[in-house]
This record gives sequence, structure tokens and C-alpha cells, in this order.
Amino acid sequence: MLMRVRSNYFKITDMQAEVAFWGSLLQAEPTKSSSHWSEFTVGSTRIGFLLNDFGDKLEGCSSVPVLEVDDGTMEATVARAKAAGASVVLDGLANPKMSSIVLATPGGHEFELCNCKAHS
Repeated sequence: MLMRVRSNYFKITDMQAEVAFWGSLLQAEPTKSSSHWSEFTVGSTRIGFLLNDFGDKLEGCSSVPVLEVDDGTMEATVARAKAAGASVVLDGLANPKMSSIVLATPGGHEFELCNCKAHS
């Protein structure tokens, strides 16, 4: 297996309202919570919420799947995504706090590839 779904997150404009909604729906407290990032664990998958304080215009679904790649496969995976038509939205591979890259499909849907073991 080259990758697995680690988490899925939503770009949101109101952290308090989203956490209240999902907490009520899931009947759970968030496993992480801050003014800019919160998440709930559902089974083995994390559902996260990223505060859109960076000016993105949110249209339609603002969900970003995060795909964890196996050690040593990031470069080839990014190259494969780019060859298929993906464009780089944010390259945080050199940032140890991020260790990931956000790309967009030709249709504009964002997804993230991460070296997630650094954050486990």
C-alpha cells in the first residue's frame, strides 16, 4: 500500500459553530481544539476543521482529504500527481510543522499529501 486516508478536513469560517455542530452530531468532544484547528476522531479517521483566516473564497465543498504516503515515496507521489495535472497550492514539505504539500486536481479540488509520521 502506498498511502491511506489519514484524515479529512473542512475549511471553515466559524470554528465555534462547527465544533458545536459536530460535537452535537457525533456526541463527542473534539480530540484537538484551538482557534485555528480542531478535530474529532471517528473510528480510525480524523475529521478536522481549519479556520479560513487566509482569505480563500469558499465555494461548494471545502473538504480536503489528507493522504499519508509511505516513507520514501513522497517525491514520486508528487511527481505522479503533477503528471496527472495537479497544481501546487501550498508546498510545506520543507516545513517540519507541516511536512506536507497541498495540491489541486485539474477540476480545482484540493488534496494533501503528507509525511504524517512526523505528527503521530
